[in-house]
Amino acid sequence: MIGVVYGGNSLEHDISVMSTDAFCKEVNAVRFFLDKDGNWYKDGFRINDIISALKECSVIFPLFHGGSGENGTFQGFLEMNNIPYVGCGVDSSAICMDKDLSKRVLETHGIKTTPFKTYFSLTEALGDEISTPCIIKSSSLGSTFGVYKVLDHPESALIEAFKLGKKVLVEEYIQGREIWCSVLQEGDNIICSSPCELIPNAEIHTYETKYTELGAKYFLPAENVDKNRFQKCAKKAFKVLGCKGMARVDFFLKEDGEIQVMEVNTIPGFTPDSLYPKALIKDGYSYKEIISILIKNTLRNKSPQTKVKELLECIKKSFV
Repeated sequence: MIGVVYGGNSLEHDISVMSTDAFCKEVNAVRFFLDKDGNWYKDGFRINDIISALKECSVIFPLFHGGSGENGTFQGFLEMNNIPYVGCGVDSSAICMDKDLSKRVLETHGIKTTPFKTYFSLTEALGDEISTPCIIKSSSLGSTFGVYKVLDHPESALIEAFKLGKKVLVEEYIQGREIWCSVLQEGDNIICSSPCELIPNAEIHTYETKYTELGAKYFLPAENVDKNRFQKCAKKAFKVLGCKGMARVDFFLKEDGEIQVMEVNTIPGFTPDSLYPKALIKDGYSYKEIISILIKNTLRNKSPQTKVKELLECIKKSFV
């Protein structure tokens, strides 16, 4: 039996619900919902003993987006209670959620990222001379919440960004193409999708261009790019950040041909139309096949006495 966990007290709560609704159209899963006040529900009914309820499942599929559901906190809770789960572990979840930390790790391993400076207080940021144009963003938010393109006078954007977190990045504004690769682990094999391109119908890709009628244009795969360079970089980023299971790696392709990693998302949006599955589906994987591979990865790590039987039974019973 598969359990899917979603919701949570995060700005990305609604995106988590969207991902789970799509997931459960394909998978027979027990739904564990965490509301914004910290109350747990199992298939719509309030429960108090969440640990016992989760342990009834063979594997947990986290579809939290943002906050404590994606930053390693929930993953640590599962590990403390010996509950198997899909996706990245505590360390990689925490590092990837914090753009400041993940950029530093990537650069240490020779992977170029968008040039940035980190500020730890509003006073510090307002006292510095910030070159414009630039991008100002909270260090630990996703779904493009709290991202501001600043042409001049960055003060108001800094004030808004610090309302959303204690650490803010100021990045150099890059003229370039937005490319992504979806990474999927199947046993020891790291699968990387063809690089795909996103063209926002706005100056920068925002929550509104992702999830409202503003929309965006997609090229699957991206045209006139070096596929091998992007795939090699995506796999290396996945490896050095300690990721497992799945991740989406977002890039800038500069006009001079330089590739820069923007960020690595460990629990990307998971509707069939989300960027992560969209790229893998274009390469020939079905939505169900992606989910199946992720579940098998988790069950393979269980004890040899139970893993084969549980793997086969779980997969057989899971899909609608």
